[in-house]
Amino acid sequence: MADSNTGTQRSSYDVDTILNTKNHDKTDSSATETDQNTKYILEIRVSDPQKKSGDHGTTGAYVSYQISTKTNNPSYHKRKDNSTPLAENSKLMMEKIIVVHRRYSDLLLLQEILANDYATCIIPPLPDKKVFQYIAGDRFSQRFTQKRCRSLQNFLRRIAFHPILSQSNVLKMFLMSDDWESYRKNLADALPSNKDEVTDTFMNAFKSVHIQNEAFVEIKDKNDKLDHTITKLDKIFHKIVKKNDTIAEDYSKLGTNLQDLKELVSNNNNIGKYEANSEDDQQLSKDLKIFTDGIIQLSYGLSDLNKYLDYEYLVDLKDLEHYIDSMRQLVKLKDQKQIDYEELNEYLAKSVKTRDNLISGYGGNNFFTNKIEEFTGINQESSRREKISKLESKISSLNIELESAKKIADAFEKETLKEVNLFEETKTHELKGSLGNLADHHIKFYEKMLETWTDIDSNLK
Repeated sequence: MADSNTGTQRSSYDVDTILNTKNHDKTDSSATETDQNTKYILEIRVSDPQKKSGDHGTTGAYVSYQISTKTNNPSYHKRKDNSTPLAENSKLMMEKIIVVHRRYSDLLLLQEILANDYATCIIPPLPDKKVFQYIAGDRFSQRFTQKRCRSLQNFLRRIAFHPILSQSNVLKMFLMSDDWESYRKNLADALPSNKDEVTDTFMNAFKSVHIQNEAFVEIKDKNDKLDHTITKLDKIFHKIVKKNDTIAEDYSKLGTNLQDLKELVSNNNNIGKYEANSEDDQQLSKDLKIFTDGIIQLSYGLSDLNKYLDYEYLVDLKDLEHYIDSMRQLVKLKDQKQIDYEELNEYLAKSVKTRDNLISGYGGNNFFTNKIEEFTGINQESSRREKISKLESKISSLNIELESAKKIADAFEKETLKEVNLFEETKTHELKGSLGNLADHHIKFYEKMLETWTDIDSNLK
């Protein structure tokens, strides 16, 4: 279930970079950045996907999304002279809506920059670009763009909910800049290559941590179970959506047939046939109309409910699967730092053992190597002392590297635990909202149907 964008590689780290993540990218001297204890509201909505013809040096068509932001953060409401209107207060600022238009590649660049700048943060996933609709040429359909619109909104809302990512300058520029095209070119050029990181990841792909923190064992087990549950729900609701589509279509056909029957009865009555039963025919025509309207309302109501399930609930489930995978990617990155430390420690232990053996007179080479050196006239004692000296220098260097690797591994673990806790908070908040909306839509559907069929029942009597 890994999304192609969730595993965005991070650049190389040192311990200072990890520990200073929270202070990174705070170059703005506004009140927002200077008062880091202030928690501002940041509401983001993605809507109105529109197909656009190729421009800005591109040849193909693309989809533009409207991104609307409401916030009481003063730095979002600055004038061109870099000042904030004094008359504005928090309530007035929240009433102002900042609107920009962005395409998928803009959000992808935002994700890559955040992944590069914030090494220990869980970067929310984006919907995969290489999906079936791209192959089938259906990427401009309403169903596809509306569902993608929902995913992009989930991506930005998770960033807005994050206490560190939400304060980044690149996010601010993304949400409010009128000159984003020029800004994005500079950002893209500044992104470092991740070839070394990819190599390190591949080398450690088949290795595991020897001594794992119990907290991470529990985290992995808990999220594996959650991922399994979400996957099952996704499959179940996909079946429900297909079944509801079929039922709604059947009700629609039934409504059409009943409408034809009503018109047949009305026509028979209008041309004077069965005059003795004309009154009954009129009543039958009236009853058929009432019942047909109810069937049509049922078809429409079920279609609306199904649209919510397909366009929102199922999208949220899939996005949560990818979000879980993003959390796993960070834990794997933490494990890589732990593996680096453990392997360096093993290498140091081997070097120390080799040095101690040389000092004890056991030699550092095998029998054949020693004989070859002796045959070529190499002084064994002088060679032994030289090897000991080189090993002493190597051990000294390894001790320094080991201390640094230990600090990086410990710092990464500490920050990862914080991110996992934040992930749990975000996940819980999203699940409550998603399940609440699911219940509300079903309640609304059944209340509407109860009201409709109660009226029909009373009118048919």
